[in-house]
Amino acid sequence: MEQIVRIQYVNTKLQIGLVNWRQAWLLSVNPAIQLTTEVYKGKLVFRVPGTSRRISYQRIKQGLIKKQIIIQQKALPF
Repeated sequence: MEQIVRIQYVNTKLQIGLVNWRQAWLLSVNPAIQLTTEVYKGKLVFRVPGTSRRISYQRIKQGLIKKQIIIQQKALPF
């Protein structure tokens, strides 16, 4: 059984895809990694798990293109 994620918008410069304003995926690695959503100093930011690098929603939004991508992930065993 697999989980299917449908990405609606893609920023080709940053290689980040958005499902909605709360879910972002880093597409430059294989398999794609879901970014952590946080609020930092009153702004919505996304962070790669395990790093301190923050990418603001405003920066992602500047280069968005409407493009559908489907990501298939293996479901958790429980």
